[in-house]
Amino acid sequence: MKNHIRKAAAMAAVATLANAAQAQSQVTVFGILDLSLKSVTTGGVTVNQMANEGMLNSRLGFKSEEDLGGGLKAGAWLETAVNPDTGTINASGKLWHRRSTVSLSGGFGELRLGRDLDPTFYNLSVFDPFGTLGVGAGFNLTTNLGSGAATLLRADNAVSYILPADLGGLYGQIQLAPGEGVPGNRYGGARVGYLKGPWNVALAFANTGTATADDFKLVNAGVSYDAGFAKLMVLFNGARYGAKRQNNWELGFTAPMGVGLLRASYQRADASGAGTDANDAEQIALGYVYSLSKRTSLYGTWSHMTNKGAASFKVGSPPNGVAGATSRGVEAGIMHAF
Repeated sequence: MKNHIRKAAAMAAVATLANAAQAQSQVTVFGILDLSLKSVTTGGVTVNQMANEGMLNSRLGFKSEEDLGGGLKAGAWLETAVNPDTGTINASGKLWHRRSTVSLSGGFGELRLGRDLDPTFYNLSVFDPFGTLGVGAGFNLTTNLGSGAATLLRADNAVSYILPADLGGLYGQIQLAPGEGVPGNRYGGARVGYLKGPWNVALAFANTGTATADDFKLVNAGVSYDAGFAKLMVLFNGARYGAKRQNNWELGFTAPMGVGLLRASYQRADASGAGTDANDAEQIALGYVYSLSKRTSLYGTWSHMTNKGAASFKVGSPPNGVAGATSRGVEAGIMHAF
């Protein structure tokens, strides 16, 4: 009887604390489920599959914000990738693979700590009609040049400062991440941009430490102009590691069509240095997003990639890339956000 009383008292105390916390902060559960049927042919090998990220990454997350008074707020964000085709969590070995941060924000901007997207990733997503996902994404031609850099998307142990949002269109971020002895994890990068009216312009750069004397260096820049009938985009992404270089150029646009959005892009990757001059590649992509509501969309995408020399890029995985081979893909799916 006494044990039951103690358990009831403990549960009541926890409930009281939870209610007090809820009164001062707000916790939001959010997510995206994106499933598509995808067919990719590379080097004559075709793989048909159900994919989890034809348009956006499938994910589950929790975010909280607490008003500390005086314009100061504390926040926390936990987000993981999910595989709705099999009902499993991401296989990366990290529970909160996509993001795990705690932050303080106010009139000064935002100070954010933890695993997070890095500044050089954002231009690749914002200035590409297909973002960084699916058979049509320009990210299919992105490389770390064999450097072992693990920071093309995110950085562990990151310390970020983000400019406040009320600077007349100016935005920016600085991020530093110690490698903690892990080659390919030490990162330092920054991004600055200007968004006003139909124009959006941004520049980003970063260095990632490696196991050799050479850092992996990345610089990218994007410009977009929304003319109403279409949004035009230009993106440059340059990578360097020792004597190796690769410069990617992309032209793209989105255009309203009916209740949906037409998407198209062309990208070229030019390699140079260390015997890689002939290892170039090109990709063209075309797609359409049909909006059923603000949170639910149907989509379809087609893409074709041509590799030259020893280049072995592909529009999706599997199958594996094949040097000098073409790669083409098509996918159709549904995305729902909550």
